[in-house]
Amino acid sequence: MSWEYRVAMAVAAIESVVGPRGQWPGWVVLENAVEESSRDMAPPLTALGMLCLDGVPGAQSVLNRSRQHLELTVLPGGVWRYYANIPWDSDDTAMCALALGADDPIVADTRMSLAAARTASGRFLTWPSWPPDQQGVDAVANAHVVAVLGATPDTADAVDWLAGLVAQEAEVANCSYYLDPLDLRMAVARAVAAGVGGLRPALVLAGRRAVARLADTTSAYRLAQAVVVALASGIPASQLGDAGQRLADLQDPDGFWAAETLFYAVSRREFGGRALYTSQAVTTALCAKALVQLS
Repeated sequence: MSWEYRVAMAVAAIESVVGPRGQWPGWVVLENAVEESSRDMAPPLTALGMLCLDGVPGAQSVLNRSRQHLELTVLPGGVWRYYANIPWDSDDTAMCALALGADDPIVADTRMSLAAARTASGRFLTWPSWPPDQQGVDAVANAHVVAVLGATPDTADAVDWLAGLVAQEAEVANCSYYLDPLDLRMAVARAVAAGVGGLRPALVLAGRRAVARLADTTSAYRLAQAVVVALASGIPASQLGDAGQRLADLQDPDGFWAAETLFYAVSRREFGGRALYTSQAVTTALCAKALVQLS
């Protein structure tokens, strides 16, 4: 079975589960109470799916439909929140803005709101409406904010901080909601693609480390992340060995790749532990992108 056919299967599978307004589905899996896990269709999940699927042949109709979900769920100020009962946050807002694209009129308001979340240290708060002393500063959120705001004097300190985290392999220690260093490296790749040249050296370093991950990962999502980061850093596909075939072999007969944890939070209610946010559709989108880029 050709990779082109596998990508077409993946796009068809995603299209079959995306909601009528373009909502991407996922699950919130409670580690300590799996039976209480719940379906998830939050706007930022759709945004992440769109970012993963962008550039995949045959996906434009899904992407166009998904824009509706983001446009219908934006709040005043061009911001988004994950659930209706919590405040807006900079990571989800930045992902939604990146999915819509820099030219979307909504994003002008988004930039103003994100710029106002800048701290005295030059980094950006995850929860801008919360007191700064009651929250951490998440590295992935900062990389996504920088991607939206671009290379400006106001983002220079955040860019330097992010580059230092990659250099020191301190990514996960500075993330509140992400489990793997590849998550920040993907966000750095998005920022570089958006024109933040100050993060290019960090991406080159991340690419070399991504290649080292190819040999020891059995996770389709992490394998796809490593491929995309390595290619974004300038490493040619010919140097990535059999990563593409390994990824293709992990695809299920229905066109999907297995759902994997995209990010996490402290579990809701009384269950304790973590709530793992997963999505078969999002994992499948990134795996399809990796195959396309390797072709």
